Amino acid sequence: MYTPFLSGKKVDLCPVGPDDMEILQKGYNDPDVRDAMFMYFPLTAEDTEKKISKMAENEQAIQFMIVDKESKKAVGHLALVRPDWVSRMMTFYIVLLDKNVWGKGLGTEATRLIVDYGFDMLNLNRIQLHVNAENEAAKAVYKKIGFKHEGTLRQAMYKNGRYYDFWLMGILAEDHAALNSE
Repeated sequence: MYTPFLSGKKVDLCPVGPDDMEILQKGYNDPDVRDAMFMYFPLTAEDTEKKISKMAENEQAIQFMIVDKESKKAVGHLALVRPDWVSRMMTFYIVLLDKNVWGKGLGTEATRLIVDYGFDMLNLNRIQLHVNAENEAAKAVYKKIGFKHEGTLRQAMYKNGRYYDFWLMGILAEDHAALNSE
């Protein structure tokens, strides 16, 4: 049973709890998810718990499970990480762990909810992310929400015998305010 912290039409964002470790481990070990996330090593239950706990240590992350309102199942994990409270900036991270929901708008809504939360509740000035330059679906979602391409990290990640470029994308509080006033 999940208790929503943020709610949209399709998804709730709920605090991550101990019962989520199995879902996270299974999702992160799925070959397609692992491939999309450039994850090279399997995660044990212990590894998963350490990964999630480390993100939460010292308030270094605000993280949620993405829960599909229709099925009531956790389908993803997202977070704002590495806060710089002086510059009012955080880095965004999302993974949809259930391939059956890819392309159905749940990730878009979850991203919009966390971006709104970042600017409206946390008073951030900037949210940034890194995305595989070849991931057209993700780039389209981020652009729709207002993220802008700010630079390219050339040959940033290696996978399956070749290097991949990554985009740095960002959205500022003023961009967010302008989009929401339209």
